[in-house]
Amino acid sequence: MPFSDVTEVATVVPTLVASGLEPSLLEYLDVLTMSTLARGSDLHLGVDPSVAERTLAYLVVVLETRTKEQLDTDLEAAAALVSDAGALDVYVLEGAAASQLIQARERVFWLTKAAGANDILDIVVPRSSVPRFLDEVSAIAQRHESFVAGCGHVGDGNVHLSVFQGDDAKREALELDLFRAGVALGGAISGEHGLGIDKRGPYLALADPALVELQRKIKAVFDPKGLLNPYRHLDERDDD
Repeated sequence: MPFSDVTEVATVVPTLVASGLEPSLLEYLDVLTMSTLARGSDLHLGVDPSVAERTLAYLVVVLETRTKEQLDTDLEAAAALVSDAGALDVYVLEGAAASQLIQARERVFWLTKAAGANDILDIVVPRSSVPRFLDEVSAIAQRHESFVAGCGHVGDGNVHLSVFQGDDAKREALELDLFRAGVALGGAISGEHGLGIDKRGPYLALADPALVELQRKIKAVFDPKGLLNPYRHLDERDDD
């Protein structure tokens, strides 16, 4: 489902979720990510060129039912909903084409890395806040003179951002602002990829100090001697 604006994609998601259609997958991809995915996977979506030139984002929806009749009914209902919300068109993929798109989506991070992305983030925000967050991402990227492409699981508010900024210091400042924007909307700096070493600094800078202290105490219960992966996440060393 192509849209002329990324925020329109995120805005229609709550309507789809509340419709009773129960989609098993709700994904958004901006036009750069979809183009990278299509080229890297030899994927042909059949989007009309006149539609493609107006498209800035895609919503990918998977519907599953027990009967073809029910599926046809659900497809019609979904198409009507997204059309009312601004979708430029609706394309239905079945069989091998549908599977190819989903498989390609699973490889999108590798394809984006191959296209030159310097980092990939997985900031999560409340589903209702995705449109506002995407607006802020655009403004932050512009302010830092960087390029940020995106895709994500809009059904649960998990937004994946591909960051194109080769300067380490500039990229660190950009990502801190992106993390800060997500946390300010009630989200977290990682939805599923975990923190690791790279996100330790931003996490400790933005997390509630009381929560961090609670995590340190929990770790101390199970690892009183500090032998398990020491100093990696919470950096439980004493100040002295």
